[in-house]
Amino acid sequence: MDAAAQRRLDAYFSDIGDILAHPLRRESFAIYAMGLLGEAERKSIEPIAARACPDPARVQAAHQSLQHFISNAQWDDHAVRRYAASYAIAAMAEHAPVSAWIIDDTNFL
Repeated sequence: MDAAAQRRLDAYFSDIGDILAHPLRRESFAIYAMGLLGEAERKSIEPIAARACPDPARVQAAHQSLQHFISNAQWDDHAVRRYAASYAIAAMAEHAPVSAWIIDDTNFL
């Protein structure tokens, strides 16, 4: 990733973090998102936590923290998805007008 891409990713994560509001939710989102975007083969919560945690003795706690963020934390997923969609549309529109939508079978809009 070049420096410009890193700046865009940092800004995107910061904007999502503003929506999530709480510092621990911001951190968990960043760890989880980077784990999903990374090159590792396994992208479930446990290996993401293990890769992100520098202290082997704290891996279980990191795993529980990510699990809580995904399963139990109170945050507005609709607001996050709305922001992500508007960000993507704006990025696509910089290259050309959006004139059609193609929806695949992953069940994501």
